[in-house]
Amino acid sequence: MADVQPYRKSFSFEDGYMLETTYRAFCPLEFLWQLNGYVRVNDNIFIILDKKEWSDYVELYLYRCKQDFTLEVKE
Repeated sequence: MADVQPYRKSFSFEDGYMLETTYRAFCPLEFLWQLNGYVRVNDNIFIILDKKEWSDYVELYLYRCKQDFTLEVKE
């Protein structure tokens, strides 16, 4: 359950890496405990680079993983 929107923002890390977010997502605050660092949107997997908690929702900044990136889901 999220409102996903195109968005561009660059993140620089101290070891010289720079990543550019391509999307941001807004989801209800009660889903915050379910987040594990990754989000699946349709067939794409995103890494959560940053998140901002607001009064009743959370804003996630997402970086899309390569197409061959897979997550193992434990049942």
